[in-house]
Amino acid sequence: MRIALAGPADIPLLARLLAPAAEPGLPPGLGSSIIPHLATEFSHGGHEVTVVTLSRGVEQPVRCRIGPVDVVVGGFRTRHYARDALRAERRTVSALLDSLDVDLAHAHWTYEFALGALATRHPVLVTVHDWAPAVLRRRRDAYRAMRMAMQGVCVARARHMTAVSPYVGQALARFVPRAAAVVPNGVPDDFCVPDVRTTRGTGHRVLSISTDFDRLKNGAALIAGFASVRAELPGVRLTLAGHGYEPGGPAETWARARGLADGIVFAGPVPAERVPVLLDDADLFVAPTLEESFGMTVLESMARGLPVVGGHRSGAVPWLLDGGRAGVLVDVRRPRDIARGILGLALDSAGRERIGRAALARAREFTVSASAARYLRQYRHVVRGTTRGAR
Repeated sequence: MRIALAGPADIPLLARLLAPAAEPGLPPGLGSSIIPHLATEFSHGGHEVTVVTLSRGVEQPVRCRIGPVDVVVGGFRTRHYARDALRAERRTVSALLDSLDVDLAHAHWTYEFALGALATRHPVLVTVHDWAPAVLRRRRDAYRAMRMAMQGVCVARARHMTAVSPYVGQALARFVPRAAAVVPNGVPDDFCVPDVRTTRGTGHRVLSISTDFDRLKNGAALIAGFASVRAELPGVRLTLAGHGYEPGGPAETWARARGLADGIVFAGPVPAERVPVLLDDADLFVAPTLEESFGMTVLESMARGLPVVGGHRSGAVPWLLDGGRAGVLVDVRRPRDIARGILGLALDSAGRERIGRAALARAREFTVSASAARYLRQYRHVVRGTTRGAR
C-alpha cells in the first residue's frame, strides 16, 4: 500500500531509525516520535511510505529519502501563525499531499495537518490525539480556543477517524454519530524490558517527565506533595524532566519561592534517547497531569517495568493503568494524595515489584507493531469505502 503519513515528525529520529548515516542538515521537523516509528514499521512491512511534515526555517519544500521512506517537508512560520488559524500551513500540507500518488493520507492530530489533508483528492484517515475542549478548560487562552475551533471543523468534515484511547473516542461520540475505532499509540517493541529487576532500588528514586509546568500538567501539586514525602523519607529524591523543569526555570523558581525545592533535581528537557536511561534509574514514576488523551510517558514508564502513580480522573490514565491494576490511582488535585501514593510504593518493595510486573505486562499490549497492524485494517476499510463511493 502507498501511504502518506501527515503530521508533526521528529525527522532526526526517523534518520536514526532508518539511516543512521544520513546526511546532516535535515530539517528538524516538529518533534513527535509517533510518525517516525509508524513509518519505520510500515516500511519494514513492504509498504511505500511518504512522510509529509512541516518545520521552522524551511522556505521552500524539502524532498529527501531516508532509507526506504520518502520525506517531504514544508515550512512552518515562526510567528503570527495563529492569527489566520495556520492557513498557510494548511495550504502547504494540501499542496504537498496533492503532489503525491498515494492510496491514502493518514493525518495525525485534528489541526493543520488534518485540515490540509481533508482538502486534498486523497482518501483520508484522521487520528484524534487530543480533545481540545478539555485542554481549553485548563489552558484558557486565544490559541487554545482557536485550536478547539479547528478541531470542530475537522471532526465535522472527516469521514474516517480513529481515537488514541476510549477517553477520546467517548468524547468524539458525543458530537458525531459515526463511531471512531480506538487505535492506541505504542512504544517500539524493543522498548519493553524483558522483566522487572527485583533489585531495582530502595524506592527512594522518584521520576516525573512532563511537557510543561502549567495548570494542566499539574507539576506544582507534585512538588507540594513531595515535601510530605520528604518529611517521612528524608533520603528520597525527585527528578523532574521536561520543558519548564530546567535549572532556574519556572518550576524551580516556583518551588524555591515556597521552600519546596529540597530533594528535587530539576533536569529540564531530555533527548529521546536519554529517556530509557532516566526511567531505568528510577524506582517509581509519577504522572500528576489533570488530563491525558493517552499518556505516552506513562506507557514508556510501564514498558520499563516502573510502577506508576497517576490520576484516577485524568482522562485516559486510568484506562492505561488498567483501572489501577497496573498502577496506583489517586486524586492528583490533592498534593497529600499524591504523597500518599508515592509513600505507598516507596515503602513497599514487594508492592513495587508486583505493580511493576503488571505495568510491564500491560505495556506489551501497546506496541508500535500492534498499532501499525490496527491502522492497516483501518486503511483498507477507508480505501474500500472510497472506491465503492466512486462507483
